[in-house]
Amino acid sequence: MGHQEPGSSKMRLHDIFRLDPTEPVFLAENSFYDQRRSPLTERYLEELAAVAGSSSNNSSVQLIDQGSGAPIAVAVYVHSQGIDHWLVLTNVISKDTRFPGKISDIFGSRSEIIEVDASDLREAVIEYYSIFLANRWLCDSCAREEMPYLDLGTVVAVRELLHETPGGETGGKTGKPDPPGQDVRNEQLKRLIRKATSGKGFDPARADVLEICCGDGSATGVLREIGCDPICIDHDMCDICDGLKSGALHEARSIVLDAAELSSFFDQEFDCVAGFMIGPIQPFNKEIWAAVLHESVKVVRTPGILIFTFHNREELLFATDVLDDCVTDVEILENTPDIGYDRWVYVGLVK
Repeated sequence: MGHQEPGSSKMRLHDIFRLDPTEPVFLAENSFYDQRRSPLTERYLEELAAVAGSSSNNSSVQLIDQGSGAPIAVAVYVHSQGIDHWLVLTNVISKDTRFPGKISDIFGSRSEIIEVDASDLREAVIEYYSIFLANRWLCDSCAREEMPYLDLGTVVAVRELLHETPGGETGGKTGKPDPPGQDVRNEQLKRLIRKATSGKGFDPARADVLEICCGDGSATGVLREIGCDPICIDHDMCDICDGLKSGALHEARSIVLDAAELSSFFDQEFDCVAGFMIGPIQPFNKEIWAAVLHESVKVVRTPGILIFTFHNREELLFATDVLDDCVTDVEILENTPDIGYDRWVYVGLVK
């Protein structure tokens, strides 16, 4: 994407609210994560309530959820920071039960009313933050430009260093061959997923899939090739940004989010949660990874499936132990030949 004025490019929010594509549109909160508690939304609602009913009341458009019939968002035309724009307030992420009543009290029947599916609005919110991230509107500077050494080769080398055992070989001058290319990994991973799901009543092409710890989307293309359209999350803003810019991640399906907080943002709505090359899992971060694994179970439908790959057997055994009370049937696969990725595979059925 080239540089544009914030909010000036057409987004799904324009389509949903039926706004002119040239009109600037802004969500009240600064990030997808902030949508959970929505502190700025609360403040703006208080300010709007204070002027409700005045002759200068702003134009507004309400979105009504087709499922519940309740307001789930409102766009208000305001003048702020020197520009006229549409300000969007929503509870589609926070699920704040007070929101519909506040919108009705403030705007009554004065707004244009549009019925939408809440899932469409959520995708529009996800896309909004992805567009702003890729255009560097959510950060002061690009960390990747400040740290040019953070390329794929270095990341792989760092991971191998973390897993090095005393006296073990780590590549380089030891004669260990270079890791295979991404195409080799993708082909092997594709076969692996098909093997892991075979005979389990799981059709990837029809499944709602969440990919956790997606990084820059290096494995996401494999899910798409087998028919999935996953929602992808990672806590690293720069990785998500890289994936969006390369096209490996899609704007309406990629979120900067900590996988240890999944159930705060998603319901039990996925047929599958997948994570490739989970870790590295070290003594100092085991509690965090245990939380990630438990949260994955909380957002899987029953029946559902978990598919995780790991670098080494110790990480696999850790996951098996953590999920012992949550998963009914477990299958362990050793992915051979060893290409340095996805060596050990955990497949768990949640019933």
